[in-house]
Amino acid sequence: MVDAETLLVGWLSSWLEGEEQPGTVSTETPAGFETQLPWIQVVRIGGGYDGFRLDRPEIDVDAYAADGVAAAALALRIQQALHDGLARTATGGAVVTAVDTITGPHQVPHDNPALRRYTATYQFTLHPQ
Repeated sequence: MVDAETLLVGWLSSWLEGEEQPGTVSTETPAGFETQLPWIQVVRIGGGYDGFRLDRPEIDVDAYAADGVAAAALALRIQQALHDGLARTATGGAVVTAVDTITGPHQVPHDNPALRRYTATYQFTLHPQ
């Protein structure tokens, strides 16, 4: 079985290197991360596994930035990159056959007034390479 969070953190980290403003991708948001924006958090929230090879993880992807415009723009670029760049590829020891947007990017509140967060939920269809 492929660890979908690890796969997505690696893929998004590589993708982010090519972006105008580099940032960090992880499964956690450590204390003080608002000084290191933009930040992308990846968290598996569910999804099915057939017990053999096929995994269909549902993953929340949170885009953090200093303001709402930047967070929204990052979330939309992530969505486009996942559909155009990750779907139908082999990466990180897995074949990603599909990427579906379950809930599109939208703003959600955050306790820290120094940042804004946009979140989206995606379902991936993948299996080991």
